[in-house]
Amino acid sequence: MTSTSNNRTTDHLHDIDSAAAYLRCGRRLVYRLVAERRLTHTKAGRSLRFWQSDLDTYLDAGTVRSTGPSSTAV
Repeated sequence: MTSTSNNRTTDHLHDIDSAAAYLRCGRRLVYRLVAERRLTHTKAGRSLRFWQSDLDTYLDAGTVRSTGPSSTAV
């Protein structure tokens, strides 16, 4: 069992509109990320649902970590 599954009891389930608002993007981008299998989702009938922890994982995957002060900094 993954840590994501363990957090689902306190996790929030988003629909397409609230997922787009949470990611601060449009619905079209969310649909594209689902089609490209870059965003984990669940289907409830014909509707897509997104666990907040999965949205956070997607955001964290795009985070660039700083390596510290650069010697070329101005």
